[in-house]
Amino acid sequence: MLFERAAVIGIGLIGGSLALATKRQGLVGHVVGVARRENTLLDALRVGAADTVTNDPAQAVRDADLVYLATPVRAIPPLLAAIAPHLPAGCLVTDGGSTKRAIVQAAGALPASVTFIGGHPMTGSELSGPGAADRHLFEGSNYFLTPTDETPPDDLARLIGLVEGIGARPTLVDAATHDRVLAATSHLPHLVAAALCNALVSEDKPERFAGPGLRDTTRIAGGPANVWRDILLENAEDVREAMARLREVLDSYDAALADADGDALVELLERARDTREGLEP
Repeated sequence: MLFERAAVIGIGLIGGSLALATKRQGLVGHVVGVARRENTLLDALRVGAADTVTNDPAQAVRDADLVYLATPVRAIPPLLAAIAPHLPAGCLVTDGGSTKRAIVQAAGALPASVTFIGGHPMTGSELSGPGAADRHLFEGSNYFLTPTDETPPDDLARLIGLVEGIGARPTLVDAATHDRVLAATSHLPHLVAAALCNALVSEDKPERFAGPGLRDTTRIAGGPANVWRDILLENAEDVREAMARLREVLDSYDAALADADGDALVELLERARDTREGLEP
């Protein structure tokens, strides 16, 4: 067992899945689940993601040796400030947010007696809530960790052990690099899937013509809008740079079509195919 008592604040899909996975592997003893809604807390108890529950983050963290923040990213900095006075010495705090720079910066104000290490599991679902939690969710996925030069090696080793224990692959990266790369590989794809849905001509009833290609391409557009609003706003600068690169590529396709340039289209499509094949595990 790596941690005797964990407080999971935001015990939804990611927080609930982490609780189920760590409890199943014996990595964590008692889990306190935290959420604002009573129904969410009851669901967390029902599926076994939490042993006890509360809607008070300060109460949840008082005896915890691990605190996991799984709320929307823009809620994490003020949450860190709220729990800071109540964190016990020696506690390890981490998060599952999809952006890292602002969160790591906010964590700098935590007491010196606790350790914060940013985290981001590259997994998820278009579903939400502890009822959708899955103890296998992290298996085979990349899990980014953003330690700093001040991170105690023993705490980093414990967190790496937890990540590996739930079947994920830990990858260490600085927060700025994380946000820049994820803007292109995660945040832009979600935005593109959403934009594609918005671009469908509704009067033609596109659902009548939808095949697996459209359904596969737009699946991630079904994610919670408020969660993705926060991610996109938090990483707006890097996302806009990724969008600018996408516009340049779309302009290349547009020029090839306007010029009826089949050779240029083949080159673009083959380059895309090669890149896609390189993404396979």
